[in-house]
Amino acid sequence: MSRIFGEIRQVAYITDDMDRTLAFLSETAGIGPWFVARDVTLKDVTYRGTTCDLRIGAALANSGALQVEVIQQHNDAPSMYTEFTGRNGFGLIPQHYSAWPTDYDATLRRALDAGFEVIQEGRSAYGPLSYLQHPETPDFYMELTELTAERKSIFDQVRDAADGWDGSDPVREGWPTPKV
Repeated sequence: MSRIFGEIRQVAYITDDMDRTLAFLSETAGIGPWFVARDVTLKDVTYRGTTCDLRIGAALANSGALQVEVIQQHNDAPSMYTEFTGRNGFGLIPQHYSAWPTDYDATLRRALDAGFEVIQEGRSAYGPLSYLQHPETPDFYMELTELTAERKSIFDQVRDAADGWDGSDPVREGWPTPKV
């Protein structure tokens, strides 16, 4: 557990081909089932202080308690995703890690006090999220996603679907509907 962020709950990857990546992760690595939102709308996104028109798809699955996310950016807007792939290319290289605090503002303050900087932030339909980077290690990205009741419901359903998953129906369109 991190003194600053709390429990690290997710690892995320960036892809240029969502279907190919999910096929590998489900068929070869045995991770799934995947819940895919192919057109995610994020509001009020800024990247390094500039408004960013970001269009992405995102897939979620769990391996035990760890959530795995795969993101595909659909446009060429400058973002933390294009920054990362510009340096590292595509592949199964972790792009960021995520913590899901219920005390989002307090966790963000601790991170800023520790020298982290917000490089990208925005809101989904389920609440705020921020991506942070530390100047000492620019390849380490940390996401803070407020664990709202809606997100908790979605994340719990994704985790529960993975528990005992038999490999059938590996890619499921859409994320689970929040039950709150």
